[in-house]
Amino acid sequence: MSDGFIWRDAEVTYPDWNGTAQLDEKMTGKTPEHVVGLDPDEWSVIGFDIGGGETRHELHVIAVHREDMLDGGDVYPRIAEANGGEIPATEFLVHDVDPYEFLRAITHMFELRMRVRGTRDFPIRIVRQSDIPEQE
Repeated sequence: MSDGFIWRDAEVTYPDWNGTAQLDEKMTGKTPEHVVGLDPDEWSVIGFDIGGGETRHELHVIAVHREDMLDGGDVYPRIAEANGGEIPATEFLVHDVDPYEFLRAITHMFELRMRVRGTRDFPIRIVRQSDIPEQE
């Protein structure tokens, strides 16, 4: 791959829903590198995505090789500065790890919020809360 490509935000053909997600990584247990089978002495996972269609979802991890890492401090701005404003990385398609097991393994706290397209520009006020099925 000569010039590569810029890793982008999530995108689907017909975006009926859009939203945000945030994850607080678990500080105990396996690192993302361990979960997918990368050597953490050689690679640092800096991103992941889960995507697919109706029958299957795939896990991709984005990682920086240690030879591209710089020592000390906040390394990512320095890596980008040394590479024309971009961070050179490798995208791995992970074959033997269920995407949602990966998410569960690395998560301390996780929140995904999606909203239907027509509500995008309006605040949503929750005025009632309930359970399905209803609880006593």
